[in-house]
Amino acid sequence: MINLNLSKLLLVSLSVSLILFTATPMQVKAVDTPHFPSCSNPEGTIKADYPGGTHGIAGNSTEFKGSDKVYTLSDNTLQQCFCSIDGAGIQTNWWKASSLTQGQIEVLKKDNWVLIPDGSLWGLQNAPYLAKNSNYSCSGGGTGGEILGASISLPKTGAESIWLIIALASLVSGLVILFKGLRSKKRI
Repeated sequence: MINLNLSKLLLVSLSVSLILFTATPMQVKAVDTPHFPSCSNPEGTIKADYPGGTHGIAGNSTEFKGSDKVYTLSDNTLQQCFCSIDGAGIQTNWWKASSLTQGQIEVLKKDNWVLIPDGSLWGLQNAPYLAKNSNYSCSGGGTGGEILGASISLPKTGAESIWLIIALASLVSGLVILFKGLRSKKRI
C-alpha cells in the first residue's frame, strides 16, 4: 500500500515538474539596436573633427590623447571614432534613449551600454543617451583600420524566478520520494 501511494505521489510530483519546466513562459529581453558601422569604414555626416588633443570616452574617466571624429548617422544615432597616438582606437556608439522604455534601457545596460543622462555634456542634444564602446585598430591618430573588438550579443532570456523555484522544488521532492520508495522496497 505504501509503495502504491509513493508511486502515485512520485508520478504527480514529476508531472508537475515537467509541466512547470516546459510551460514556464520565457521572456525574451532583446532590444533591437540600430545599425552602427565600424570606425574602420565610417559613415554619416561629420559632426565634429578634432585632429589632436585630450578626449573623453563615455563610461571611462581616463583622459585619452589622439584624434576624435563624431559622425551623425541619424536623428537618434551618432558614432564617435577615437584614435590614440599609438593606434589603439575606441569606437563609441551613441543612441538617443528618449524613445526607449526604462525596461529596454535596463536590458541594454546589461549588454554594456552606459546611460548618459544628459548628452549636452558631450556636445549632443540635452537628452538621455546610451553609449557603447568597442576597440578597433587605427593608424596612429586617424580613423580606419581593422576591428579588434566586436560584440555579437544573443538576446537575454529568462523566466519568472518563482516558477523556476517551484519547478525545482517539485523535481527535488519527486526525487526524494523516489529514493525513499526504493529504500523502503529494499527493506521488504
